[in-house]
Amino acid sequence: MSTAGPGGAQFPQISVDHELCSGTGHCREVAPKLFTLRDRRAWLVEGASPADFGDGLLRQAEEACPWFAITYTPKGDLCGKIS
Repeated sequence: MSTAGPGGAQFPQISVDHELCSGTGHCREVAPKLFTLRDRRAWLVEGASPADFGDGLLRQAEEACPWFAITYTPKGDLCGKIS
């Protein structure tokens, strides 16, 4: 699983579960500066930070995945998922 964003709840976090990802690339179509495709899987672009992208775009990337492999935890979400 790849994740981006500091571990604190102050920053948005996004992760890709590679067990679920099938590499359709829908996330990359929505956010090409955040996702890349490699080895038939989506990966977060090295050095990219979810904090640099808007909440709407991050939600769209999560919703675009037909396999629910992307998890987005908004800024300040104290009930966020553990990676």
